[in-house]
Amino acid sequence: MAEMIANRYIVVKKIGEGGMADVYLAIDSILKREVAVKVLRGDLANDPVNLTRFKREALAITSTSHPNIVEVFDVGQADGKHFIVMEYVHSKTLKQLIRSRGNIPIDEAVNIMKQLVSAVEHAHKMGIIHRDVKSQNVLVKDDGTVKLSDFGIASIVGVADITKTDTVIGSVHYMAPELAQGQPVKVQSDIYSLGIVFYELLTGDVPYHSETAVEVALKHMHNDVPPVKDFNSQIPQSVENIVIKATARKINLRYNSAMEMYNDLVTCLDLARNYEPKLDLKEAEEKKKQEENKKQSIPQLIRRKKKKNTDYMNAFAIGSAGILALIILFLLIKLTNGLSLNSERVRIPNVLMYNVEEATAIIEAQGLKVQSINYESTFDHEKGIVFSISPSAGTEVAKNSSVVLTVSLGKKFKVGNYVGQDINFVKPFLEQAGFEVIVSLVESKDHKKDVIITQSLYEGLILDPTDKKIIAFDVATDVSFLIPLSIEGMGINEAKDLLESMGGKVVLNQLNIEDNLDENGDYIVPPGTVVGCSPSWGTYYVQTEGVVITLSYY
Repeated sequence: MAEMIANRYIVVKKIGEGGMADVYLAIDSILKREVAVKVLRGDLANDPVNLTRFKREALAITSTSHPNIVEVFDVGQADGKHFIVMEYVHSKTLKQLIRSRGNIPIDEAVNIMKQLVSAVEHAHKMGIIHRDVKSQNVLVKDDGTVKLSDFGIASIVGVADITKTDTVIGSVHYMAPELAQGQPVKVQSDIYSLGIVFYELLTGDVPYHSETAVEVALKHMHNDVPPVKDFNSQIPQSVENIVIKATARKINLRYNSAMEMYNDLVTCLDLARNYEPKLDLKEAEEKKKQEENKKQSIPQLIRRKKKKNTDYMNAFAIGSAGILALIILFLLIKLTNGLSLNSERVRIPNVLMYNVEEATAIIEAQGLKVQSINYESTFDHEKGIVFSISPSAGTEVAKNSSVVLTVSLGKKFKVGNYVGQDINFVKPFLEQAGFEVIVSLVESKDHKKDVIITQSLYEGLILDPTDKKIIAFDVATDVSFLIPLSIEGMGINEAKDLLESMGGKVVLNQLNIEDNLDENGDYIVPPGTVVGCSPSWGTYYVQTEGVVITLSYY
């Protein structure tokens, strides 16, 4: 392996290898940052199938831009080697994390899944089906940020599939039943794999093991995934229901989209869903059939309704007299009871914006009872504040009646777009909102110092009060470099372009041409070449505000 790839990426060490490529940690000699370089193995470069698959991965991943998908910086070919240059993520794989820690705490597992499902949803929106979602292809940074990687066997809408119809690719432990049967890939195939990853997070292992891959595939095809609550009874039913729905063996019983699964994850830990019944797939399938049959039978119902209308008109006249008598009797009874109970009726007090303890005391002092308290997160109300009451305030009810209060779990937070803003303003604001803010300094000639270049959480993401709030930023810092010795004697314009490409600000100083003449009137040095540099060539230079490199020439 050469020490440098494409005359730019300095190889440090091999950090991984797969079926068709090796991955290296390298230094980008131009941008001075660590990168991961994936290189197609030389013996496969002449294989059209593997070469096409490698190029497909590059096409898939370069068409995505999402904080939870590994970013690609460069794709190319040099010295007969095909390569993809990606961000180097200081992390371990989700599989390694699970192996070292076992099952992951429920709230942390849900947070990981929200990021992962969001990444898959973005890929689907771009017309890409990953086909190999598994814990080995998920990177987890120290700050909890998740990155989906390895699009090597992705299916791309509009691009011919190179996989034979009778060929099974992907990890069998996470593979949807329809793929094991050789059926076409769909977005629900990725959703099944997401469900298995969620199962693995909650239990510490995949659901099926066997001596052969075929036996594992058969278990996915013929068995429902074991209940996660059998492993841990403390797992909320709403969480187990997500696993059940995502891993349904029949495609039509799974989530229709990754976004639908994401929305379920967002609310699954809400207290309001604590007593959710267990999802019954057979019942869900029967309900779907009934809905389909209902749609098909609407025209028949319309015809029947027209026939019955005639019969109803005949019966209407007979029934009207009896109904009128019942109404009169009811009103008389109501009037009598109203007169006798009038003194026992009270109005619901307005306890909105009180804390739950104060609201309960006021309601009980009015001769009413608090039947139940629901908890929901909101955008507007602090934790513990009553923001809804049923029946509504001012309603007249019988004394000793029950009311239901809805209390805020705390304020939701909507992540904004902080790219381009000054970290010194953004960081205190987010820390006040309960965030742990992680800052990585990146030298950048295109951004002013302290300007945010990238953020780990995407704009518009809604975080509940119970979510772990961690956000990471890449922030621009001053560019620094060694002024090359080679600029001495270099053409002035060439030297200026070189230093500016490295991020320096350059000014030119033209010297008196007469000082460049010898006693015969000839030039001592060729005009237009660099004869002086301040700071001097060979010194370390930091590009701060107001500082320049001065190049002198005749």
